[in-house]
Amino acid sequence: MIFVKGLTMNENSEKITDLINYTFENRKKEYDFSEIPDYNIFVEHQILKITNKVSQYLEINFDSILFNEILLSIAETELNTKLPDDIINALLFVDDFENILKKRYQVETLSNEFRNLINGLKVFTLTILNNRFSIYDFYVEFINDKKQKRKNRSDFVELYFQFLLVSNFNEEIILKSCVEYNNSEKHPTNYTNRFLNQLGETNSKYATQLYNYIIESDTISYYNFIPNLLIGLYNSGHTEAFNNAKKLLAKNNNMAMKSFSGFVINTSSEIKELFENISLIESINIETVHLKSLLFCMLIENDKTSSEIKKKCIIEILELLKSEDHNIANTVFQNVQYNLDNHEYEKYRLLNIYLNNTKNFSVIKYFFHNFKNPQYLFDILIRNYDASGFRGSIDLFKNSLNHFSDTNKEETEELILDLFNIRSYSLLAVKIILSTHSGIYRVNLLKLSKKESQLFAIDSICNYPHSIDNLLPLLLKLKESNFKEVKDYLQTKLAELIFEVYHESLLNLIKKNLTNSKKDKDFLIPLQKAFEEYCKMREFKAKINDLNPRENERNLMDLYYRLEHENQAKMMKNINMDENSFLSMCKNMIIVRGRAWKNEDSEEILPLGLIESSMMVDTRAYKNPTVYEQNLENF
Repeated sequence: MIFVKGLTMNENSEKITDLINYTFENRKKEYDFSEIPDYNIFVEHQILKITNKVSQYLEINFDSILFNEILLSIAETELNTKLPDDIINALLFVDDFENILKKRYQVETLSNEFRNLINGLKVFTLTILNNRFSIYDFYVEFINDKKQKRKNRSDFVELYFQFLLVSNFNEEIILKSCVEYNNSEKHPTNYTNRFLNQLGETNSKYATQLYNYIIESDTISYYNFIPNLLIGLYNSGHTEAFNNAKKLLAKNNNMAMKSFSGFVINTSSEIKELFENISLIESINIETVHLKSLLFCMLIENDKTSSEIKKKCIIEILELLKSEDHNIANTVFQNVQYNLDNHEYEKYRLLNIYLNNTKNFSVIKYFFHNFKNPQYLFDILIRNYDASGFRGSIDLFKNSLNHFSDTNKEETEELILDLFNIRSYSLLAVKIILSTHSGIYRVNLLKLSKKESQLFAIDSICNYPHSIDNLLPLLLKLKESNFKEVKDYLQTKLAELIFEVYHESLLNLIKKNLTNSKKDKDFLIPLQKAFEEYCKMREFKAKINDLNPRENERNLMDLYYRLEHENQAKMMKNINMDENSFLSMCKNMIIVRGRAWKNEDSEEILPLGLIESSMMVDTRAYKNPTVYEQNLENF
């Protein structure tokens, strides 16, 4: 046992035991100086350490040999047994000690500090056992044993790498351990990347030694570890890592660029130097292109980068997006999409360059998800509408419209309403209003300040091919318009729709959306009159047999139904023969009295659920489709 200078054996044990018990009871990370008497002795012997914060506190050094010797002695006393001689049972021994602590202090899960204490003890047991046999050999065998549970593997790996650092193993063993771990995992790099990255902050001396060892040994299999070592060092204030990454450019471009990609660079001189260096690298393969474009994006996003360098970075990206090799363009565009968040104008401009080159319009679906300003989405919506007309699909834009409706509702509504200012785009506005996954986008048409815009809104909604039932609440807002001409025109168009298109269905919907006020009753008078005129016309036409399809087209209708029944019979036969079809399950179901059903494999009777969907469709679309489509395209 190691002793604190000036204290007897019992005094050593008692003071450290008191500290351990105090840790058990408080379970916190930081302690005031006043909480621990004789703290200066513990600090001197590295049992406690002083934090480097402005307001200084004490922290327990859970890697302290003296601390863990006493802690192990306490564990052996509590468990009434000595530390086992093999690794598995030794770790289980510490787990048993942990369970005793949980019960004693009535905690289901230990705090981070308590967990660090237990892990520190486990690491200490590994250092003891390493004198008897190789922990490295056990580690290699353990991680390659596929029968081990994943949690057990990850817990031991964490302990093992902590043990390597505490025990001051040589660089070769640490790097070989990283390689072994990566070889044993399907997606290996997460842990080793984190471990090597954190070394720069927690043990910069070790991180530097590992980097120098890799460079001097020139072992190719270790080169992948360089970026995380340099990133950890640079971001912890060891700026010499920047020069090391520069030197690495001569040996391995990609490893150097991976290192730079993790640096949080805050000096304009280093930014300029980085840009000049990566601009000289030839885009010889996809990985190089990816790293170059990623670094250009990062420089653009960096507030310390001058406007001149930002412009040069955009030009570099632009040229890569124009590449005849679409794999290069696709790789660069992914970095533009996910790494340029604060330069929306430039990002949108680069999207247009990419689309002109690749014609890969599918990227639009998720491109705007990190945007804050919806104006760029509406710009491309308008250009798409100009190119493809009314019947062109806007499905690619639906997700982005939902995104802006959630994140910037007011400006999105304003941009939708702006479309009503131009008659030719007012149908696009209605299409956008209906494009949400559920319901409609609730825009207030009364916010349209111009009379013409309100008239265009009435025209576009009343001429839209479907969903008047969903649009009606928005449209009826205009009966409160400040313009008498708008209110009169609204009545005229609704009366026209009732007479020619939707008849009683629309009239009933309008009534549901009105109140019993005199104003609303007066609004309803011409609409009711239009329906009465329709009823008179229908009654008159019903008396003319030449207009009755049941009389003059009976033979054609009979032929149609015979052919329809024949086609349905063939289709059902084919479906029933297909064991993978949905209806193949239905043939094994029994409908009970038309209100319930049960499967032949179960006696449980379940009620039939109501599944329905409806949409009001403009009858002019099928009465005279050619004229109707022409009117829509020329709207």
